[in-house]
Amino acid sequence: MARNVNKASAPTDGAGKVYHLRLGKGDVPQYMILPGAPERTTVIAQGWEDVKEVASYREYKTVTGRYKNVPIGTTSTGIGAASSEIAIHELSTLGVHTCIRVGTTGVIQPEFDLGDLVISSACVRHDGTSDNYIEPAYPAAADTVVTMALMQACENLGYRYGVGIGCTTASFYIGQARPLTEGRGMIQKMGGVYEPSFMADIIPDLRSAGVINIEMEAAGQFVVGRLHGIRMGAVLAAVSNRVTNKWGEKGGEEKAAKTASEAVYILKEWEVSGEISLKLSKRLRVDGIYY
Repeated sequence: MARNVNKASAPTDGAGKVYHLRLGKGDVPQYMILPGAPERTTVIAQGWEDVKEVASYREYKTVTGRYKNVPIGTTSTGIGAASSEIAIHELSTLGVHTCIRVGTTGVIQPEFDLGDLVISSACVRHDGTSDNYIEPAYPAAADTVVTMALMQACENLGYRYGVGIGCTTASFYIGQARPLTEGRGMIQKMGGVYEPSFMADIIPDLRSAGVINIEMEAAGQFVVGRLHGIRMGAVLAAVSNRVTNKWGEKGGEEKAAKTASEAVYILKEWEVSGEISLKLSKRLRVDGIYY
């Protein structure tokens, strides 16, 4: 029986498409939006035209279309920086040059409300993946022009947003200061809770350094994307506030999706005109939130 054999260093699916995304040359445009959840690709594409599902395999679902006549696409990356690394690498081999992460986040500053947007300018690297690429001292920074486009998109759409430094963790529970409770085995023997002493300092230490949010992908994506020569940005919807202990989806996910699409349109306009035009009409407070 004949079998398809390809390089272990750069595997394909046997039909010439990248192994995990199941995409080939010409399947996606150069501007891509990266949600975590596959079902969020549908939300992102709601305002597009000529929408088409191109591929779906494991956690990676890809949809393409046009937004204000600009070719645009979205690929889900799953949860965490490790699965994001695969998506970014394979998109890079297909010629993608700009990616914007869209997702949810927990904010750790009291000024943010549920449903507000966070544009990450840089991130603390606790993602667990970027250290495999380069030394920890290397910064996880978003592309400046992409960040400006996201800000202008929020201005155009009238959304309340903040810009600043986030923290990316490889853990949703202990790594984000959530104790393990009502467990079995060892946790049950310890009284039903595992809450290490260092956990109490995670959020206060980040807050004192001016970090505004915690999530699980952006830092890894920023580092991996930059090293692949891809411009990276991120816009995130606040679904929890760890200071006020509130949780809820207040329309932020849809706003983040619209912001990313609008930012792609703005980037294309800037590219065609050769000029960057940033017009901020809203008042900037010291805490970095635009009203």
